[in-house]
Amino acid sequence: MTSFAELEIQPWTPPSPGEVLERAAVKCSMTAAMVETVLSESGITLPSPVPPLRRIEVRRLRVAGIKNDGSHFSIDQALEPGVWAIMHGKNLVGKTSMLEFLVWALRGRPRELGADVKSWVRRIMVDAVVSGQAVRIVLDQDASQEPAQLSCRILSAGSAGELATAGDSDLYPLAEADGEPQVAGLIGTFMMEALGLGYTSIWNPTGGLDGEGAAQNHGWPAYFGACYLNRGGDRLLLGDVKDVPSLPAKLLDLFIGIPYASVLTHLSTAQRRVMKEANQAAHRVEQDRAARRSEREQWQGELDEVRRQLDEAYRAADPLGTEAMASLDAALVELRAARQAYADAEDVHGGAEQACLLAERQVMDAKETWQARRVLGLLSPTCCPRCEEPIESERHAVERQDASCAVCTRPMPPVSVEFAEARIAELEQELAGQQEARRQATDSLAVQADVLQEAQKRHDEARARLDEVRVAPAYQALRELETRAARLEGQLHATGTPDDSAPPSAPHTTEKVLSAVLDVLKAVAKDAADHMFPALNRQIVTLARDFGVPNLDSVDLKRNGNLNAKKGGERTSFGGFQPGERLRVRIAMVIAMLRISTQRGVPAHPGLILIDAIGSEEVTTPDAMMLVAELEKLSQDLSGLQIILTTAKPEYVEGALPQERIITSGRDYMF
Repeated sequence: MTSFAELEIQPWTPPSPGEVLERAAVKCSMTAAMVETVLSESGITLPSPVPPLRRIEVRRLRVAGIKNDGSHFSIDQALEPGVWAIMHGKNLVGKTSMLEFLVWALRGRPRELGADVKSWVRRIMVDAVVSGQAVRIVLDQDASQEPAQLSCRILSAGSAGELATAGDSDLYPLAEADGEPQVAGLIGTFMMEALGLGYTSIWNPTGGLDGEGAAQNHGWPAYFGACYLNRGGDRLLLGDVKDVPSLPAKLLDLFIGIPYASVLTHLSTAQRRVMKEANQAAHRVEQDRAARRSEREQWQGELDEVRRQLDEAYRAADPLGTEAMASLDAALVELRAARQAYADAEDVHGGAEQACLLAERQVMDAKETWQARRVLGLLSPTCCPRCEEPIESERHAVERQDASCAVCTRPMPPVSVEFAEARIAELEQELAGQQEARRQATDSLAVQADVLQEAQKRHDEARARLDEVRVAPAYQALRELETRAARLEGQLHATGTPDDSAPPSAPHTTEKVLSAVLDVLKAVAKDAADHMFPALNRQIVTLARDFGVPNLDSVDLKRNGNLNAKKGGERTSFGGFQPGERLRVRIAMVIAMLRISTQRGVPAHPGLILIDAIGSEEVTTPDAMMLVAELEKLSQDLSGLQIILTTAKPEYVEGALPQERIITSGRDYMF
């Protein structure tokens, strides 16, 4: 058997989350903070590249129930690390059921427990240490109801020693649930959180309500398939989910300790989701364009047909109607010209009226000013008109001598009678000219009013004649065609041009970032696989040979979950092995994964392996005995490894295992 010293692999350190962000930022021409923000908006956080310690150690299994015949049964079995065998020489006596009781509590649902035996169960209690946390999982089933009602409690102890001696009331309650789906959900969530596991997200191209793809999240029940191994006849390498071909590869990455294995799946599905949304948006845009093109084609066809009908209608129109429309058009031109001429005459008349009023005001002002000066010049005031103080006689003398005002003492302007009368005569002559212009404008406005009235009359008569002609159905149809043509032209104008194709859009920022981070992490995963898988393949070959697979030359385990081998010099796929050989290779692979990850200091597999009906497909007893013996040796090398198997062959385990680790019964049934 290969020792740990022979497993030496060179140290290898994965990049930190910060380094991953920096590498992706370079690819995106962005900053690391921007990349991290986009990831956060997509619900993705880069975890530590070092997986947490994952370990499940079952310490005790207790079951109580009532069979269909009314007899009570109970099971109380203490367990510890190492290889354990549930053995009875007969088949269908409860070996698989005992294993399934354990599976029920650890997985949340049994995998192959018969409905009759399931209905017997009243209580299952499993004590276990999960990644250092001592817990008791209690399942209670009330068979008095139809259907039976299941409940679950998860209790916590301070240590495994305390768990072994404490009653339920002495333990701290962590959580509880009622109903089978809720119980499975509670156990699954607890196990995943305790083991530091996240959901594996795998894109289903035909999933979703629209059938265009959706993410499928696989959790603890799928992961438990790496602990509860399939039987030899099963062709699935790892896990028990048969309708998701890529899931074994994801379990392989996860449980060998490939850095960022869980986030890789989330990135991939997030990228697919973004691409789906972008494709759907582009498809909707193209559908809109196609609909617009179809509408335009339809409307253009209708417009062409309406125009053709219009041409025919115009050619076939009644000459009387054509003459009436021509008369109306001529009358409308004449009416518009008359309205414009009348408006111009109104403007001229208004201007003449204003000019005449201004001239009249100027004549009146000149006459009033001259009369005022004449009157005021004759005044000889005896006192100030403001304060009523008397004016001295000396001031009157100065006024006569110097022609200065006796009141304000300013020089008095000279008064020329001839100039004043000449100015008034000039203003009166201007007034007479403005009055003549107003009269002429008034006459012109009256003439234009008559012209407008006549034009309006001729227009009304032309419209009346056309209305008489329009009563005919042919002309009504012509108007309808014109209306339809105008409506179709408006629709075509409102929907843009025929060339409405858009250039392909650039990748969305989110898609760009997700793609960059995914590329970086794929490269990291490849580096890790290149580092670990050669040693893993060597270990599988060595262990499989020790387990009794003859002539196995080499294996080549791929990260996609495919295992190719050479056996006796011939290429052989995993499905090409015999059923017993498939089981041995499967066991060898899981243990090799555990050994490689343990040597790196990060045991990623929980270290619990359940095998039902070992040796059922074996050809010879020595092969099965060799397998059990080698598993026992491995349990001594791998601290904490716990293997629980079932067999109907006492000779497979007697002599290979200590008697205290063989669980059997001297009765016809195990319980």
